[in-house]
Amino acid sequence: MNQAFLPRSYRIFTAVLVAALCIGVSLAAAGQTSAPAGALIGPGGVHVAAAANAAPIHPPAALTETAAGEEAAQKPASGINQGLKMHGHWIIDIKNPDGTLVQHHEFENSIQYDGQNYLVGLLTGYASAGAMGIYFTSNGGTAPCAATYNFCAIVTSLTTAPALNFCSYYYCAPGLTITPTFGVGPTIKLAGSITANEAGTIGTVSTTMNGCGQTGLGFGAYPTAISTVTPATCYTSTASGAGGGNDFGGTMTSANLSSPISVANGQIIQVTVVLSFS
Repeated sequence: MNQAFLPRSYRIFTAVLVAALCIGVSLAAAGQTSAPAGALIGPGGVHVAAAANAAPIHPPAALTETAAGEEAAQKPASGINQGLKMHGHWIIDIKNPDGTLVQHHEFENSIQYDGQNYLVGLLTGYASAGAMGIYFTSNGGTAPCAATYNFCAIVTSLTTAPALNFCSYYYCAPGLTITPTFGVGPTIKLAGSITANEAGTIGTVSTTMNGCGQTGLGFGAYPTAISTVTPATCYTSTASGAGGGNDFGGTMTSANLSSPISVANGQIIQVTVVLSFS
């Protein structure tokens, strides 16, 4: 068709359309893309709404670099930069003898030197797992447990380790339950209670473990060979040493409380600790 017979407005529209297509091809060849309407650009996720037929919006280089840095920072580390962490979530409820709740406390703790060595021993076969326990005391004051060493302890049994190691000096209560949960997000749940036999405060809390190495090692010497004690034997060990006579006994996790918990004589101290990994 002869352009001379086309309306002037049609010819202008066609010329603009061709020019726009040429610009788009040039930008694509240069590796540039326009930001779509409503795209997130810049730090803080600021929405920029593009008006109809508006020119493409490009964030300044500084904003692009900042956004890229924030995105990289949010991505989890990979390879050897990732570390295995053990978490201990504590719940302590103080109840009156009739069961009414007086106080509720929740906090976190961290794994200790003995606990780290215990895990290494378990993973390499140098240790066999035994029973665990919970113990706590005041931090510079009087604990709610009158005993030689002013400590409270909740254990699975008074006649097996680790209770045999310290219940002659601590005020202990049996009945601690140890519940493992397997699958995605595995946990170990310790739960038990003890009744205060005097008024005092709780300022330091810990979990303890009993792990056995090869037979014949005395307290304080880490095993130098694969364990010769089965977990079933270690769990019911009646040896008096911290590790059932074979080592790997001590503090698993521990925490000092920023605000001590006050307990009256005769009140029930109910404790739950959930150990998890990430």
